[in-house]
Amino acid sequence: MKPNRTYGWLLVLLLNLLVGTPATVAQTLSVGGTGSSEPIVRLLFDEFRKEVPGATLNHLSPPLGSGGALKALAANRIGVAFIGRPVQPEEARRIGQSFLLAETPFVVASRDARQKDGFTLDQLARIYTGELTTWRDGSPVRLILRPRFESDSAQLKSMSPAMEKAVDAAAQRPGMVTADNDLEALKLISETPGSLGSTTLGLLTSGNSRAVPLPVNGVAPSLATLKNGSYPWRKPLIVALPQQPDALAERFAAFLRSSKARNVLQRHDYLPATQ
Repeated sequence: MKPNRTYGWLLVLLLNLLVGTPATVAQTLSVGGTGSSEPIVRLLFDEFRKEVPGATLNHLSPPLGSGGALKALAANRIGVAFIGRPVQPEEARRIGQSFLLAETPFVVASRDARQKDGFTLDQLARIYTGELTTWRDGSPVRLILRPRFESDSAQLKSMSPAMEKAVDAAAQRPGMVTADNDLEALKLISETPGSLGSTTLGLLTSGNSRAVPLPVNGVAPSLATLKNGSYPWRKPLIVALPQQPDALAERFAAFLRSSKARNVLQRHDYLPATQ
């Protein structure tokens, strides 16, 4: 007697349900980190899903920040962290591997870009201290600050000795607008007339923002000027994994080192790290 075909197909279906097919089984990767990383991570994951169609991304919101993401990683709350500063030694002991994925120009940007030639570092310092309060046309500069403990504040302070003092002074000025994370800062910069605030070129591009990055000391931020060193201010994008990453996290981390990922990064003004 020939075997029952219906029974055979039911057996195959049952085996597929039990074993699964890696390319199609739904899997979720939870990630967290800096707000500036969110748009580019989503774009990278969209490309990754072409290889793993069943994978889904759970990007924790609001942004955890670099420190918060590393704590979440150590507690196994997320599978991958994207951070905007180097991992500290005490943090490294609680997580697995980390690597530099890319860098992007760290910029000051404005909704209106009323000075196409931007500012010198001395002028920026005077804006932060409150000595310079208007654009060249006489309209007010509306400065958007970041919390003192955030990496953007540290980046601004590292631009020059004068900026180091000026950023601290700005934090003491009454009535200043402060954005809690990168995405809130970008929203305020994009919507506030006469705005001026810090962000990254990669976030402006990947987030399709209308805000305009301004030259500093006469040099416009771009991947070319970042690469040749004429525009030295940059923000890293670092990937960190837990001590025992799952298979999906490991596969995504491997994808991030691929030529496909590098193409996505470069199209959105991130300079991929040399692997």
